[in-house]
This record gives sequence, C-alpha cells and structure tokens, in this order.
Amino acid sequence: MQRVICTATLALAAGLASADVFTDDFESGSSAGGWYFIEGGDTIEAGGGNPGRYLHQPAYDVFAPQARAEGGPFVGDYRAMGVTSIGVDAITYSRDFGDPVGFSFSLLLRDTKGTGDYEDDDYAYFVGDQVPLPGEGWKSYAFDVPSGSDDTPAGWKGGWAGDGENFRPGVTWGDVVTSVDSVEFWWIDPSYFAFFAFWDVGIDNASITTIPAPAGLALLGAAGLTMRRRR
Repeated sequence: MQRVICTATLALAAGLASADVFTDDFESGSSAGGWYFIEGGDTIEAGGGNPGRYLHQPAYDVFAPQARAEGGPFVGDYRAMGVTSIGVDAITYSRDFGDPVGFSFSLLLRDTKGTGDYEDDDYAYFVGDQVPLPGEGWKSYAFDVPSGSDDTPAGWKGGWAGDGENFRPGVTWGDVVTSVDSVEFWWIDPSYFAFFAFWDVGIDNASITTIPAPAGLALLGAAGLTMRRRR
C-alpha cells in the first residue's frame, strides 16, 4: 500500500511542476538570443515568417547552414536552468547545388570554454528529421534535451575537433550541458560534410523550455513529507 501512495504522490508532484517556454519570434526586430547565420550579415524580414518577422539569410555560401545563439536565455547551465527541450521553425528557399534531400536538421550544444579557439570546444548534438526542402515552406522541429540526465541520453552524441562522433576523453554529457555557450541549428548531421553551395534559408520561433529546479525540488520535498506522514 505504501508503494502505491509514493507513486501517486510523486506523479502528482511532477504534474504540478509548470514548464516555462521562452520563444524568440523576432517580432521586435531583434532577438534575445542574438540569433544569426552570418554575424552582421542577416536580415530580419518584416513579413513572411511563421508568422510575421523572421531571420533570413538569402546568400549563405557554406556546406550547410548553421543558425546560432550565443546569449540570452539560450545559454548557461542547462541543468540548473531545468532545460527540457529546444525548438525552432525553419525554411529552405533554395540551394543552388541541388535540393538537400537526405540532409538532417540537427541541434548542437557547444561549450567553447570562452577561448574562441575551436580546438577547445566540446559539444553534444542530436540529429533530427530531414531539413526543410525548397517549396515545402516552414517546418517545425522540437528536440528533447534531458539536461538532468547523468548519462548521455539516447540519440545524443558528443564531439570535438578530433572526433565528430564521440566526446573528448574525460568529457561527459554533463560537462557540456552545464556549460552551454552556443546553441546551433545545423542543416546537416554535424559529423558529416557536403559540397559548398549558396543557400537561401531562414528561422523563426526559436524556443527553449525549462522546468525551474526550485519548484520541482519543493514539490518532491512535499511528496516525501506526505509519504512519511502516511507511514
């Protein structure tokens, strides 16, 4: 009987923990995360987004576009922040070297160590569904980010300059998610490479979902008190 009471109480506590969602929708003409494809070279269009304003890069000469944020609510200690997911809407208008069929849309979390030296970077990434193809319009992506996990979550990989598919020796999932300096959306699996081409792409509604740790701990504490009283 005690076991049933514990399970029910903990489930109730988890259900009461409210999630906070912050969305960068570019409607102010800027973004809290400072999102960019080419720093200083993008345009926040007045219309055409999903809906309204959006971040547009019409001539990106690269093997695969990468949109990134290096500030605001998108960076920091994800475990302390209680981060649970990250999402975005993306669009591909064109690629002059053929449609990117088979390219996967990915989320990458980077720890730069604050040095500006790529050799020092450690990162974790999740390879998602196919990138939006020209003519498909806006496509929404959502990535689970189990920041509280002790082990590398299923589907996630790590990497560094010396190995794009495994964490640097001695580095763990926890090391990266507790020190996220850059959040990046890639139009490719980050361990792959492709021929350079001119891309016309955009993003809108970049979001991050958190469940604040203090509220969760308070609820679990209340659950424990209930269990003790019932015993």
